[in-house]
Amino acid sequence: MNKIKEIVKVLKKSKSVALFTHISPDSDALGSTFGLSLALKKLGKKVQIFIKEEFTEGQKILFEEDEANRGECNVNDFDLFICLDASAIERLGDYAYCFNDENNTLVLDHHVCNNYIAKYNYIESESSSCCEIVYKVITALKIKIDSDIATKLYAGLSTDTSSFINSNTNSNSFLVASKLCLAGAKIQIVNQAIYQSKSLKSVVFKKHLLNNFQIKGECAYIGVDLKTLQELNGVKNDCSGFSKMLANYKEINYSFSLIEQEPGSFSLSMRSKIGFNIRIIAEKLGGGGHICAAGATIKAKNIDEAINLVLSTITENKEEMKNATI
Repeated sequence: MNKIKEIVKVLKKSKSVALFTHISPDSDALGSTFGLSLALKKLGKKVQIFIKEEFTEGQKILFEEDEANRGECNVNDFDLFICLDASAIERLGDYAYCFNDENNTLVLDHHVCNNYIAKYNYIESESSSCCEIVYKVITALKIKIDSDIATKLYAGLSTDTSSFINSNTNSNSFLVASKLCLAGAKIQIVNQAIYQSKSLKSVVFKKHLLNNFQIKGECAYIGVDLKTLQELNGVKNDCSGFSKMLANYKEINYSFSLIEQEPGSFSLSMRSKIGFNIRIIAEKLGGGGHICAAGATIKAKNIDEAINLVLSTITENKEEMKNATI
């Protein structure tokens, strides 16, 4: 892994930068990407963000969706390619081709399972969010963090700690949050966008989730196929957030949700209480993440097959999951 001074040197030397993050980006992915973009532009860099997916209604409040390019990335137009908050090449989706041996590449990430996919890698697994790492980089570049940058970084920090209640929250989380607040982060706008932007039409979908989740021992789970998702006007983020809600119940130690994004492809979101390392399960299924928050993409014939695959993987690795060091 490279040192922060080496990362700063690489960034200062670049003239044109392409920014990427993982597929189905959360607000930490977007916050770190948009925050770094604003900072690099202050240095006079040419910067372009590449993101395929549409933003959620809450994310549209915080991040300028029209500034994200959904087209192909012409590698000849850039001298540096930066990936934020993604632990593996597969997580870059359609833009994985940009991270090859010929291009000048850099990764900034906080996942302990990062595969070091770039020429330059700065991985800080003790950070609760990628936005904390970007804050550190921007500070090292001696760039003044204005209210806009601070708001975007605070949004990512708040998201990945679930407003400072996740097990990855530490003293540095609060320290960086405090500094971002002093820099002008608009906390109330962030809170409204992330936690208070559910549409009324999502109530029908949430009712379906509440009426149909299952419990097996200390695990709660829900599965939604593509047909049901479309009939109820549901969205992926509602289902992913539901796994977090299930883990809040006293009798439940870990939970997961499965949602069919396209025929045969299921998005897995997992959450757990302290003492249960569900990253182990996600990694066994080809994904990754954090100890108490992880995910993967599963290929299966139908929702029942996908659910059974997750349940059997949990059963096979239950002791390892419980005995893992937290």
